[in-house]
Amino acid sequence: MRFWLTDSELTKYERARIIGTRALQLSMGAIPLLDESVIKGLDTLAIAELELERGVLPITIRRRLPNGEYQLISITRLFKKNE
Repeated sequence: MRFWLTDSELTKYERARIIGTRALQLSMGAIPLLDESVIKGLDTLAIAELELERGVLPITIRRRLPNGEYQLISITRLFKKNE
């Protein structure tokens, strides 16, 4: 088991960047990671928020530590740890 040096939750800035980036990808034609029945009638921003809430996005966050090093954290692990 790996020891985490940073918070186990997304900051509001990380959350905004992930949702914004994913909404842009969806608007440019990326395939949604949720079933069509779930996202029918939703706009790209709502789909991106729903994908993040359900933890299906394969995204890794790079957090800078005080000593200058970086820590890579998968958001799927963040959601699993918080459950």
